[in-house]
Amino acid sequence: MAGFLALPGAALADGLVVTLVGPSGSVAPGSDVPMGLLAANSGSTKVEFEPPLSMAGQLLQGERSWPVSLRASPGSRAVIQPGGFTSRAYTLTLPPGVGGLLVLEVSQGLPSPLRTVFSVAPPGEGVSASGPLSATIPTPVSGSRTAVSTIQRSFLDHFSALDPVYFIYGPKAPAAKFQFSLKYRLLSFDGGTTEIPQSTLQFGYTQRSLWNVSSNPSAFYDTSYMPSLFYQFRTLAPFAEATQGGLKWLGFQSGYQHESNGQGSTAERSLNTLFVRSGYLLGRPDRWHAIVQLRVFDYIGGLSNNPDLPDYRGYGDWQVILARGDGISLNYTGWAGKDFNHLTSQFDLNFPIKTRLLDFATYFLVQYFDGFGETLRDFDKPSNTIRAGISLVR
Repeated sequence: MAGFLALPGAALADGLVVTLVGPSGSVAPGSDVPMGLLAANSGSTKVEFEPPLSMAGQLLQGERSWPVSLRASPGSRAVIQPGGFTSRAYTLTLPPGVGGLLVLEVSQGLPSPLRTVFSVAPPGEGVSASGPLSATIPTPVSGSRTAVSTIQRSFLDHFSALDPVYFIYGPKAPAAKFQFSLKYRLLSFDGGTTEIPQSTLQFGYTQRSLWNVSSNPSAFYDTSYMPSLFYQFRTLAPFAEATQGGLKWLGFQSGYQHESNGQGSTAERSLNTLFVRSGYLLGRPDRWHAIVQLRVFDYIGGLSNNPDLPDYRGYGDWQVILARGDGISLNYTGWAGKDFNHLTSQFDLNFPIKTRLLDFATYFLVQYFDGFGETLRDFDKPSNTIRAGISLVR
């Protein structure tokens, strides 16, 4: 009954929402992989759901593909009450020799394909996979609109990292420096997967502050407010080809960014730019690898409060990141001014740490800055300083 299926997260006319769920951990090579088909009723009337006993699909990894079949045990047609959901378990047998990160796509008889991502462990390594329905989906509860809203449009799932988030402290005034940054997915276009949206429209916001925390009274020295709106395209190559090295294009961002410090009077600084940023990965993301990001931009509107700013910021910047998996990493950011005579460099050295206080990824960060414009207020003044602290997103 393929007519009941739809692209993950997209509602049918009768209010049915269907998604494909993969295992929560790595699976063994050549094994039977548990898959799940989840259907939720977001409408106001009950609907019937009878998924097929088998579905044809294909495994994708870079330019390679393997035909596969998903098999389900016989089951009766389900009636889903408004706000409720149901699930059907499937099994997929892996073709011989298939390993690494794989994209499963099921498109037979569908207006748009269903996709999910799962990992196959290298031979000899332990596996930690559990069935998708037992590991990631709660027990069905009739009338549970919480589950439906989570599947159909999760507010939290639309947020992701944009720039690093950290708090650091150093010996020179202004001693403290902190930054938080995020982006919110406004629209998802065709392509990609539920786990890895490929083509999106994003709203971004970054705020960076320098704080005279050791002075009496303490006061903020300068804060940059940076909202942005941009189109983002990210390739699936680093995920689908995680076991391979070589040079890979990561995708690009292109859009508009405003930056100002809200100081007022002679300390007021503001600018508007149109930018394009692209990145490349060299090596395997789970081992030693390098990432190179290049950004070019142009100023739009007036620069009446800071007409000389392009002399110091120029029309582009670059980043080079050397990292070992999710372990230690060194990030170099630089720009050189319009005439390449105002070189600015920032080095960020991150060490993963574990703490009971914070139940998520945390890093010890050492940052060294040398050049012009650590603050928007002092874009034309040279400075150098070293600070250390905690980074939540690097």
